[in-house]
Amino acid sequence: MKHAFSGIHDLNAEAGLLLRGALDVLDEAIIVADQAGRIVAWNKTAARLVGLPVDASPEVWNEAFGIFLPDERTPCPTESVPLWRALQGDRVDDVELYVKNPRTPQGIHVLVSARPILGEQGRVRGGVVIFQDATVTRLAQAALNHAEARLRAIVINTPNIAIEGYDAQGRVLYWNRAAERLFGWSEDEVVGKTLDGMMLDTPSTQKFVETLEEIARTGRPNGPNEWSCRRKDGSEVWVYSTIFAIPTIAGACEFVCMDVDVTPLKLAEDRIREQAKRMEAQAIDNANLFQEALQAISARDDFLAVASHELRTPLTPLKLQLERLVRDARAGASQERMAPALEVAHRQAGRLAALIDRLLDVSRITAGKLDLSLDEVDLCALVQDVVTRFGREAEEAGCPISFHHDKPLWGTWDRLRLEQVVTNLLGNAIKYGRGKPIELELEADDGTARLTVRDQGVGIAPEDQGKIFERFERAVSNQSFGGLGLGLWIVRQIVETHGGTVRVESTPGVGSTFCVELPRWRMPLDESHGTISIPPGT
Repeated sequence: MKHAFSGIHDLNAEAGLLLRGALDVLDEAIIVADQAGRIVAWNKTAARLVGLPVDASPEVWNEAFGIFLPDERTPCPTESVPLWRALQGDRVDDVELYVKNPRTPQGIHVLVSARPILGEQGRVRGGVVIFQDATVTRLAQAALNHAEARLRAIVINTPNIAIEGYDAQGRVLYWNRAAERLFGWSEDEVVGKTLDGMMLDTPSTQKFVETLEEIARTGRPNGPNEWSCRRKDGSEVWVYSTIFAIPTIAGACEFVCMDVDVTPLKLAEDRIREQAKRMEAQAIDNANLFQEALQAISARDDFLAVASHELRTPLTPLKLQLERLVRDARAGASQERMAPALEVAHRQAGRLAALIDRLLDVSRITAGKLDLSLDEVDLCALVQDVVTRFGREAEEAGCPISFHHDKPLWGTWDRLRLEQVVTNLLGNAIKYGRGKPIELELEADDGTARLTVRDQGVGIAPEDQGKIFERFERAVSNQSFGGLGLGLWIVRQIVETHGGTVRVESTPGVGSTFCVELPRWRMPLDESHGTISIPPGT
């Protein structure tokens, strides 16, 4: 047989050439057999993919063509070969097989469909099989599965932020570990269920579903808003919740809910309100106390407003990256293309986690529950560890860090809290001193340790130097530098709780020098717990 379609006799020469040419340019492979199982025609794609021609009877097609099941090891039974089934009068759609023979030694996965060719009175006169290379599709599916696994791992393991997924009816689709810790229910207990009677009462559940409907209709995220929920043990928990929608591969819509626990802030607010009521009922001169209560509530509102802005900053690119992943998944993108988007999503999730940790510190300090766990600490080694962790960030910001102190400097301090002090000061220096070197120095005498952090950044005006250690205060515009305005306030709280002091010397346009002084051995240890609790408002 000199040409793949020389078996076509019932067409004139010109029509036959056109038909052969049309079939040969198709990406799909086509093979035609007569009723006796003789292969009478095929196109170029079939010859390329499976190595035609081969003269073999249908009973040995699986051996002659090397036809295997998708596991690449099990020979396909003759009665399951799609062309054989077509000769028996069956219609076959989208069957996956694996073909490997001496003419195609590399082996390929193919997706096969077959149809019987019927003559007069419905008698089978032959069969035709159409197939295409499914290798690329399998690789794309594997890449998609891997990308989905990575994204799920990011969601499941994100700390301090409860992340839940819901369908349009408010049924739980997934539930990360932070949600399990916050609400008390495991993922297995909640998936497929609504929140009615579990975390929310009926009116709140209805409001939740209406919120989802509004998000689906407008496409705009909802929140952050406060929700009162019940834990599994029946206790109340207040969350600061943001909900947004993402499209699914099937074209539907699902919703992502990110919850932050603000219960400590609510409890502190309730205590202030109750104290104000008692003082008013007792007719005591409580004007100052009442004003302080209002200021505390206002500060809490300001704090939540700033937190809302900062939480939205990483939330927007996180949503965009998730939507991009969905589009890439629909288009069958490779793992390499999806990996950068996953990395961005992971960094933004990490940034959200860091913000939440900052919120928790503020809640503990406000509620008077900042405990110190004192131990003997080498301050030199502690500072060196923080400097090492900031290495990459400092390099990207163009801020070489200088710190030389090779002798241990021991004292009785809370290791984790002092790490937070050094981290906040060094992060502050990198933020406001980009492109300039940073110097850290340690000095000590028998009773006091002194840490100095010096940058060559924008500096602080004299009138602003006294307020930068207060809550929500900063010396530069929030439009130029993001943040909650809490880092230096937290530094002051921790240092003063240790019995120390922190101060700043700065010149605008020249830079700033922060100096922390800490007593080394004067802090008494609680013999039972080794902790010190600061009173509220310290």
